[in-house]
Amino acid sequence: MKKQPNFMIIGGDCRFSYIKTILEKKGYCAKRIYPGEYRADDFKNIDIFILPVPVSRDNINISTPLAGELFYFGDFLRLLPEKCIVAGGLFNEEQIEKLRNRNIDVFDYYKNEALAIQNAIPTAEGVIGILINALPVTINGLRCAVTGYGKCASVLSEKLSVLGADVTVVARSDKNLSDAQKDGMKICRLSDFHSICHEFSAIINTVPARIIDRNIISELKQDCVIIEIASAPFGTDFDCAAEFGINAIKAGALPGRTSPETAGEIICDTVLSYYRSDNNDN
Repeated sequence: MKKQPNFMIIGGDCRFSYIKTILEKKGYCAKRIYPGEYRADDFKNIDIFILPVPVSRDNINISTPLAGELFYFGDFLRLLPEKCIVAGGLFNEEQIEKLRNRNIDVFDYYKNEALAIQNAIPTAEGVIGILINALPVTINGLRCAVTGYGKCASVLSEKLSVLGADVTVVARSDKNLSDAQKDGMKICRLSDFHSICHEFSAIINTVPARIIDRNIISELKQDCVIIEIASAPFGTDFDCAAEFGINAIKAGALPGRTSPETAGEIICDTVLSYYRSDNNDN
């Protein structure tokens, strides 16, 4: 009988504290380490390392927002045992190359389709919570625009509609616009958005490309709220929003901020599923 894998969790936000607890409840041996509080021996006999999302914010150190010290990625690489799995979110190409040069199995869980679908729910709920706190009006009757129509945007649009919001989906592609229309949403082509953007009290951007620019921001109502949930390089010109006095909220990593236990369980289950699949293939 194959032994249960041993896990090590490094860095990350509150989600990663829950991952350790969830793994232990499932019967796995798991430990979480912090920079400056580990020994080389701690890395021995570890089969799966779980890193944060993003793995690094500066492309040099592992992201450790809850620790006072930095954890240099090169030190982590040097301590890795042979034949292990390193799971993380949004690895850069250099990190992947260095790991694979060591014959390490790399798994970017953030690119996993199942995780993206499951993560859309806590993300949507987090956005709704921000809207409730940021606006002096109810969601019911709110005129809002959602840019893009991927997994997060479609779930968010549906939840807002259920709460009575008047939702318009803004997108470039014919497919996204068609899908949104089939789901009962109003639609607007991105190239036409500047002509109607003044009608909205809230804009939620899910597109990681600069689309909420001066052309749009200069036309917005003064009390419009922009919520940015796309990853870097983001879709909102925050400097321009500040110049026009528009409240633009950078709301990345919402699952980790608003639903850390649920988000941690999603990551945990995705990594376990990869491990089981990987072992069944071998």
